[in-house]
Amino acid sequence: MKYLKNTLISSMVFLFLTMGMLAQAENSKEYADHIVYYNAFPTDSLPPEMTKQYSLKRSKNYAMINISVMKKGAGIPTGVKSKVTGQLKNLMGQTRNLEFREIQEGQAIYYIAQIGVQSQAQVDFIIDIVPEGSREKYDINFTKKF
Repeated sequence: MKYLKNTLISSMVFLFLTMGMLAQAENSKEYADHIVYYNAFPTDSLPPEMTKQYSLKRSKNYAMINISVMKKGAGIPTGVKSKVTGQLKNLMGQTRNLEFREIQEGQAIYYIAQIGVQSQAQVDFIIDIVPEGSREKYDINFTKKF
């Protein structure tokens, strides 16, 4: 029964993250060999089981940054292990490093980081990505208002 529950939670997480990425297709950047999907959103929109499984704080005052790197090629793009680093900058110019964790669900690979946010706060994200086996570094810069 415990195995079934863990499998169900993992499937739900994968579905939630995948649907979030597809719904946010405009939050992507295409390169020669890869597509990088990125998003940031308050964690109070996540299912409680997911926040518990990944040790996330579920609150409107916390946000999750989600990065996924997909290898282009014939057929369906596949997840690629990558080195993901980054920082955020608030409107006052203060910066803070982001600590990404790798989440692997089947063929899908995600990199997530959690930050505290204030209501109506605008945050600039500066993300650096180096896909495994690549010499290229991808820079993703985006702004999100929470």
